[in-house]
Amino acid sequence: MAKAEVVGSAPRRRARRRSAELQTTVEGQIAEICRDLAVQTKRMRQLHEQADELREVIHQWAGQSEADFYRRIS
Repeated sequence: MAKAEVVGSAPRRRARRRSAELQTTVEGQIAEICRDLAVQTKRMRQLHEQADELREVIHQWAGQSEADFYRRIS
């Protein structure tokens, strides 16, 4: 094997290794983003449910207040 072939193959192996490391790093970051999105989605669902519950309580309270008001003026 000629010296040029031996020297030329080492950078290619390093480049492949760097490419594989980069791919692993990117895939890890994507997985982390997906986990974060899942957590945020769950939290948004919880907040939406809480808002619905609060809205219902306010409607009940407003309905009772209106009924009390009409009872007092009758």
